[in-house]
Amino acid sequence: MKKFNYCPCCGSSDILFDDIKKIECRACSFTFFQNVAAAAAAILEYKGKILLIKRGQEPEKGKLDFPGGFVDPKESAEDGLKREIKEELNIDVSELKYLGSSPNVYKYKDVLYYTCDLFFHSKIDALPTEFDKTEIAELVLIDPADNPTENLAFDSTKKGLQFFKRK
Repeated sequence: MKKFNYCPCCGSSDILFDDIKKIECRACSFTFFQNVAAAAAAILEYKGKILLIKRGQEPEKGKLDFPGGFVDPKESAEDGLKREIKEELNIDVSELKYLGSSPNVYKYKDVLYYTCDLFFHSKIDALPTEFDKTEIAELVLIDPADNPTENLAFDSTKKGLQFFKRK
C-alpha cells in the first residue's frame, strides 16, 4: 500500500503511522487524522425489482453495485446521493428512506479509503434510458429474493441488500 511520505504541514519525512487512524509528525507535532469518508448508495426499486449497476471502473470493475458515491464537503448524505444519481443515471429522485450504514474499505490505486456507506431506498417510475457509460458498464435488474452476493462489489453492498430485505 502507498503511504504518505511527508508531513502535510511541514514537509518533514519524520512521520509515524498509527495503522489506519492517524499520522504524526515528529518534527512539528502535527497530527493528521485519517477520518472515515461518507459514501451513500441508493437501492432503487422499479416494479418490485432492484436496479443494480455493473461497475465500469475500478475498484471492482465488472462487479455489481448500487448507484451512489462519495459525499462532497458541505453536502448532506441525501443531497450527495441525489447528485450522484443524477450524474450517473440522469434521473431525479425525490424521496429517500434511510435503511442503515456499514463500514467499508475502498481500495483505489493502492490507497485504502475507509468509508461509512449509508444506504437509502427509493422507488422509481421508469428505468434510466441514458447513463454515464464511463462509470457504469450496464444496468441490471434483479428480484429482491435473488442472492447475487458473489457478484457484488463490496461487503457493504451485501449489507445494503440485507437492509433492504429487512425493510
